[in-house]
Amino acid sequence: MTTRNSIFALYFLFCLFVPIISCDPSFAGLPKAFPPTFTMPPTAEAWRIRIINDIEGPIEVSSDGGKSWELIGRVINPATRVLQGYLAAGYAPIGTVAATAVHGIRIRLGSTSNSYPDLINIVPKEFAVTPVYFGGHISGASGIYTDIPSGKSLFRELAPYVGSNTFLQSGDGLLHPLSESYSPEIGDALVIVVNTPINPLKEMIFPNVAGAPVTATYADGTVQIVTHVGRPVQGVGRFDGTSYTGVGAINTNHTCVLTISTAPVTTSTQLEGEGPERRGGFQIEPAYHNTQTEEASAPQVLIVGPFKTHTPSLEGTPPIFSGYFSLAWSPSAPATSWICDIQTASKPGVWQPMPTIIGNAPDAFVKLGVTAFRVHRSQCDDETVIANWIADDHAYYSDVRQELAQSGRIDVARGVMPVQVSLISNPSYVSLYVDGDFAGMTNSSPYSFDWDSNSVGDGEHLIEAKAVDSDGDIVSSLRKLVWVDNGHHIKGQ
Repeated sequence: MTTRNSIFALYFLFCLFVPIISCDPSFAGLPKAFPPTFTMPPTAEAWRIRIINDIEGPIEVSSDGGKSWELIGRVINPATRVLQGYLAAGYAPIGTVAATAVHGIRIRLGSTSNSYPDLINIVPKEFAVTPVYFGGHISGASGIYTDIPSGKSLFRELAPYVGSNTFLQSGDGLLHPLSESYSPEIGDALVIVVNTPINPLKEMIFPNVAGAPVTATYADGTVQIVTHVGRPVQGVGRFDGTSYTGVGAINTNHTCVLTISTAPVTTSTQLEGEGPERRGGFQIEPAYHNTQTEEASAPQVLIVGPFKTHTPSLEGTPPIFSGYFSLAWSPSAPATSWICDIQTASKPGVWQPMPTIIGNAPDAFVKLGVTAFRVHRSQCDDETVIANWIADDHAYYSDVRQELAQSGRIDVARGVMPVQVSLISNPSYVSLYVDGDFAGMTNSSPYSFDWDSNSVGDGEHLIEAKAVDSDGDIVSSLRKLVWVDNGHHIKGQ
């Protein structure tokens, strides 16, 4: 592709790239992650997520297998490469979601022989800049940075389950599995297909007693002993993203961790680690992985599985560390929320709400006499629940963008909108696209269009103009977001 200097007469909104600190430490001598052999339960597609890896690229969700899509956000900065990830990601199959959290989604790539496989990451807007004392994976150039808030939408109820397959969508709409050598390019359409178990989990009980069985109860009433507690948890620590999670909500589920928040959702605009402490939570980890991490002796971790094991057993396996837990949680929808509550020695047999505990409190559960934790929800994902989630998240995004339009930060289009393009060089032709769909072409200077905004519904739309030379190469491609306001119905609302 050739590139020539060109100037478009339209005003286009550009997002500045925020510098992200990255690290590439040496992990020589540390053990490798060996994925255990396991069989996933029968599943069915629940929804799929499509992200166009480009500035202003749409982030959309479909509940009908990709026949229709609803806009829930936009890409601020696209990913341009993969970066080395963390040890636990090695337990995820290549091309699948290795971690889902209110503060980021990790997709595993790289060779199966790599102890610390490559990742691409989907990042909420609050983590575009790495917070102070951030202890998680730093995305750097491997991050697809979005305008979606932490703990909302893609980073809450519509987050993919661990193990969800990720695909590259070609121009003909076909989905192709990501290879171990995949590296993101500008304009790539990534699709995450979210499958949920046909027999979903209703609750899991973790006794806070060494040697006690961990039991799972499924929707059909089946009760299963999943594993045993290796070491109880004593208290609470400062875990990433918990200030955006909610008391008793799931903050993170990945192939080696289930993190529960004990902190309320913050109202502060400061980054985590700045100002008064707002984080709080504890983790559940498999025994082998725990011995390979800095949390090996942390009192804020409940260990499950054979306590002195020398090989992986639960890592990357359902139901705890793959395929069953989501981030769904909302005070206004407790039935579909995953909620963790507790039992104490003073009230045996009585489940009580998780108390609010903020900051580093390594003996908080000991002082409270906590004897067990229950992670549960009463209503699982179904077609109605998912459709409501998608509609609500689309409406939320539309409301935010409409406010920007009303304040003048997004151009408003009504009726016929003149689009004129000025170029230093003379291309063979210039094409106009609206939301990726062809809307017009001209080879005549001054390369102008009369675009009728009534051809689309009210709401936000992306206008793109692409100038092509005689060889068929795109010599310039710029874009502009507009808010259409013709008094028509906004799709999805």
